[in-house]
Amino acid sequence: MIKRFQISAVFCVLALVFTAAPVPLRAQGAGPMQPPESRKLPTLPPPSKPDAPSLPPEEIIRRFAANEDEMARAIRGYTFQKEVRVQEIGPDGKAAGQLAIVTQQRISADGKLFEKPVSRQPSTLQYLDLQRGDSDLLAPAPMFPLTTVMLPKYQITYGGKQPLDDLSVYYFTIKPRALERAHAYFSGVVWVDEQDLVIVKMIGKWVTETGDVVASDLPFSVFETYRQQVGKNLWFPGYARSDETFESGNNHVPIRLIVKWSDFKPLENAPTAGAPTTANPNSSAGTP
Repeated sequence: MIKRFQISAVFCVLALVFTAAPVPLRAQGAGPMQPPESRKLPTLPPPSKPDAPSLPPEEIIRRFAANEDEMARAIRGYTFQKEVRVQEIGPDGKAAGQLAIVTQQRISADGKLFEKPVSRQPSTLQYLDLQRGDSDLLAPAPMFPLTTVMLPKYQITYGGKQPLDDLSVYYFTIKPRALERAHAYFSGVVWVDEQDLVIVKMIGKWVTETGDVVASDLPFSVFETYRQQVGKNLWFPGYARSDETFESGNNHVPIRLIVKWSDFKPLENAPTAGAPTTANPNSSAGTP
């Protein structure tokens, strides 16, 4: 669930968000209180008669892209943890086996991602044989794909306004104008907070001329990603999930990939507000 808070603590471990009781509006460190249910691209109402926004859709797009620029710049001034869980789902809908990896992450000024292993739980997976490192479990993708420089690459359609947990949001469908073999583009839906004009949720996949982008031999392609509020004005990824089926002989095994970002801490000599974003917008920092 996405909420907003006004509290004095500046940084919050995402795991606490998942277990805490409901809190007042504008929650800092906001993330989903319950795991999202969507598994594929959502079916949205037809955009023929969307609710009129308070600003022209073109202006909303311009502003959320400018905020994406700021997020992409600001994240380079933080270190944070990323937990990746690959799960095999049993008949009861719960994890019957899993592999969990935690890394400490930092993004350099030029957009390169540095990862330091923190922990790796022994695998209890019965069908998946994963011996690769954390970086190989996820297909590379930028944290903030819809920056100002990338807008001309997309057809962005306003769909309307709707509630999302405690927020009022606009939603937009995103489609690449053209596909390339060497570069992946986002295809899906984004939800933009009506008040702050920042992207707070995304469902979609990355596509190239040759098809959907996946990681190695794992089938995960469509991700539902919620962002969390860090500090006063920043919204960084907090929780992402993808559900697929793995074929093992005659077995069709439901599998799930969950990613959690937490423990965002500012670095010394971090980039100052308003500094230009020099990182490549197609940088893989912050997968997925």
